[in-house]
Amino acid sequence: MVFSKVIVGIDGSDVSERALKVAIEICKKFNATLYIMYVIEPLLVPSIDKAKRQVLIEALREHADRIMYRALTKAQRENVEAKPVIVEGKPGPEICKKASELNADLIVVGSRGLGTLSRFIVGSTSSYLFNHCTNKSLLIVR
Repeated sequence: MVFSKVIVGIDGSDVSERALKVAIEICKKFNATLYIMYVIEPLLVPSIDKAKRQVLIEALREHADRIMYRALTKAQRENVEAKPVIVEGKPGPEICKKASELNADLIVVGSRGLGTLSRFIVGSTSSYLFNHCTNKSLLIVR
């Protein structure tokens, strides 16, 4: 199998850093385009006022931008064409949706990341992708 479009999900955790490294190596080998994806999860704090919610969202976006910058820099150092994707939502569904939109050949994610309590209760991103994104190849990195 040849890969031309690879999506890697990152969240700043050690395991997502390993997933990024693996995805970069695959892209180097196949001269593939790497889509580095960070999903900003919705805030689960219903009692917070609108102004404070906006401050938190901005902080989350700044955090996402920093992580994305580091990831893009790593890919560029390895001469891999990399494109940033930052969206808001639930990681599993958003990664699956973007993989379909791009007609990606491979999704690479870490086995566990910096998930929220909801992820613990509902299940991990890798589990979601395994069960719902069945028309794509999936590589889960430990």
